[in-house]
Amino acid sequence: MDGCAFEQSVLIQQNIDTPPSPPMSGLESLNLNITVPDIENRKPLPVMVFIHGGGYMMGANYWPHYDMTRLVKLSVEVGLPVIGININYRLGVLGNLTSEELRKAGYPGNNSLRDQKCALQWIQKHIAGFGGDSSELTVLGESAGAVSVLNQLFSKEPLFKRAISMSGTPVMLKPLPLPVTEMAYGMIIKELGLENASVAERIERLLTIDPDELVTKTPFTVPLVPFIDGDIVPFATTFEGLNSATSTVPGFKWCTELMIGDSKHDGTVDAFKGISARKAGIASAFRISLTKNLSRPTAAEAILKAYDITTSNSDDTALKNILAFANDIAYYAPAQAFARSWPGNAYYYHFDEPNPWDGAFKGYATHLLDAAFLFQGYNEKMSPETREVAISLAKDFVKFANGEVPWRQFDKEKGGLKRFGPSETVASTYVEGNSWGEGRRDTLFKLKKEGVIDLDELSKAWDAFIAGQ
Repeated sequence: MDGCAFEQSVLIQQNIDTPPSPPMSGLESLNLNITVPDIENRKPLPVMVFIHGGGYMMGANYWPHYDMTRLVKLSVEVGLPVIGININYRLGVLGNLTSEELRKAGYPGNNSLRDQKCALQWIQKHIAGFGGDSSELTVLGESAGAVSVLNQLFSKEPLFKRAISMSGTPVMLKPLPLPVTEMAYGMIIKELGLENASVAERIERLLTIDPDELVTKTPFTVPLVPFIDGDIVPFATTFEGLNSATSTVPGFKWCTELMIGDSKHDGTVDAFKGISARKAGIASAFRISLTKNLSRPTAAEAILKAYDITTSNSDDTALKNILAFANDIAYYAPAQAFARSWPGNAYYYHFDEPNPWDGAFKGYATHLLDAAFLFQGYNEKMSPETREVAISLAKDFVKFANGEVPWRQFDKEKGGLKRFGPSETVASTYVEGNSWGEGRRDTLFKLKKEGVIDLDELSKAWDAFIAGQ
C-alpha cells in the first residue's frame, strides 16, 4: 500500500505534491527534518517535534502533509517563532517484531518507541546548535503518533516539557501482551520458511534479510505495535489506571503541560480496519460480539439501544452508528479521561471542521484532518472561512509551544474546551463545561455514572469486534 497516497486521497481527500520515496532501510531511515525560521535570532527558540501516525505500520517524516515549513513561517508571522522537527522511526516488522528468543538473544524490541526516545534525546543534546532551546521542547503526535507521545511518558528520564495528543491515546491503541507477540513472531517465521530452523538460524536470517523482502513477506494482518515489556511500556494504560497515573507514570510529573483533543468523526477511520468489508448483517454481528465480550448482558443492550444499533436499520445506517460508538469509546472518552487525570495544566479541544473536499467524508471532521489543517499545506485549497480554522488551530498550538496560555485550562469538575470549527459559525470558540449538544454525546459518561458499563471492559470489547471476535 502507498501509505502517503492513502492518507491524502482517502482520508484527507486532497492531494499535494509528494516527493519520491527513498529506498527501504533498516537504520538509515532514522533521521529527522529540522525547519529553522529565517530570522535574526535573539534568543534560543522553543521547539515543536512531530511524531507521525499510521498505526505503527506506515508514515514518514517527509510526507508533504506533515511538512512543518508553513507552520514555522506562521509562528514567525504571529511573533512566536518556533523550530519545527519531524522524526522518523522504524515501523511494522522492523519496528515491533519481538519474541522470547529474540529478547534472550539481546534484541529487546519496541524499536518504534526506542527510536523515538533516541530522537528526543538527540534533539535535547544538539538542538542548541540550530538555535533551539532544549528546555522548551513540545512533542506532538497524531493518531499512533499521539499514542507514542503519551507512551513516552513512561520514561523516567524527562524527554520534553509539553505534550500534544491529537486523536490518539494508549487506551485506544493498546500495547500487545507477550502471548500475542509470540503468535505474530510465529506467523512471520512461517512466512520466511523458518519453522524448522534453529534459534540461531532464525535470528541470523532476520538480521541479514533485505528489509524490503522482510516487509514484503510480512502479512498485513500480523499485529506489530508496541508491546508490554516491563521497560519502555511497563504496563497497559487503562481508564481506571489513569486515576492513579500521577504515582505510576513518571511523565505525569516531569511533563508540565498537556494539550489533548479529538476530531468529531475520528471513528470513521475504524471502517478501514476490516469493518466495512463486514457490513452485510453488521448490526447482528455487533450484537453477538458485544454480548459475548461484556460480562453483563444489560451493558450490551444499553449500548445497542443508546446508539440505535439494530437489525431493523439498513446495513449502512448500522455501520454509521457503530462507528459513532467507535468514536466515543476509542477517541472521545480516552481524550477526556487523560485531560481529567492530568495533574498539571491540561488544555482540551475538539476539532469540528467538516472536510471541505469531494469524497466519501465530505462534510465530516474525520481522522487526520486536524493534522492537515495544522501544518497549513492545504490552505490554498480552502475557502477563506475554512482557512481561518486552520490558522486559528495553528496559532493556538504555537502559543502552547511558547509557554503561553492558548485558552482556559480544563477544569476537572467544570470541564471547558476549545472548539475549532465549524467555520459556518466561527473559526474557533471556547466552550464552557462540556460539549454535549455541540456534536458530542454524553452517552458513555452517563452509562458509566449509572453503573451500567465499565469503560475498560467496553474498550476491550470494541477491540475484540475489530479483531472479528
